[in-house]
Amino acid sequence: MIKLGCCIPGGSFMPEGVAEVPQSAAEQLAAKCRYVLECGFDFTECGGLMLAGMSDEELDWLEAENRKSSLGLRAVNSIFSPNYKLAAPGENWDAVAAYIKRLIDVLSRFGIRYAVFGSGAARSIPEGMEREEGLANLRRVMNYFADYGEEKGVTLVIEPLRARETNVFRTVPESDKEVCLLNRPGVRLLADAFHMAEEGTPPEAVENCGDRLLHCHMAEAPDRTCPGQPTTGDITLNQRFAASLIRSGYEGGVSAECSFPDFKKNVPEVLTYMRKLFPREEN
Repeated sequence: MIKLGCCIPGGSFMPEGVAEVPQSAAEQLAAKCRYVLECGFDFTECGGLMLAGMSDEELDWLEAENRKSSLGLRAVNSIFSPNYKLAAPGENWDAVAAYIKRLIDVLSRFGIRYAVFGSGAARSIPEGMEREEGLANLRRVMNYFADYGEEKGVTLVIEPLRARETNVFRTVPESDKEVCLLNRPGVRLLADAFHMAEEGTPPEAVENCGDRLLHCHMAEAPDRTCPGQPTTGDITLNQRFAASLIRSGYEGGVSAECSFPDFKKNVPEVLTYMRKLFPREEN
């Protein structure tokens, strides 16, 4: 059964009655995760760079909260800072490697299974560098991640991004070929309906990915609005995307990754729409 999730946005989210009390990043994350789960989503997804950047005290507090009642964290996105030039790490390789281990250790504390390899600025191949050299460096990064991630139960999923964000791994077929080339259990594929629409990739392309596809994102193109709330885009694209996932037998997660003008109001609206796209059998 396909599970439905929601990406947690940044910014303040104060529960009613405590707006005057400043919240730490950990407290804000916990409050948003609890709200998403209370609305009926199956899981939550947050920023990996933000999570790995928390202090030990914040992580201890968050882990205690998660033990009391699961925060539903299944995946993280935005895992690499733009300062990490992954296609040309050079002398910064040791810092990249240390960060990868730190990130995976943090994710494993919360049982988070998927690390989304979007990070378009970090992975882009620098101008003037031979493409094969850049790809070789990116493969070194992904293999290093898999070496440690496979031990810890954390899988890196390559996210195809639109051309505005990166110059490598921009389509589902291209990224799927990379997953096949690496041939690692710890490196798999993500399909993002928004980026697919932006790059002109038909939604039906996901039907060719088999069990390499482990995670998905959804928003409305061209403005990354909430699923079901398009501006000038084609409302049928996400509908076709969902139908293709169902036809393919996909059983992973689909996260709403979009802008939320009004988080509290939009989250239940998004869930209602996504449940129409991914209906569940009544017990």
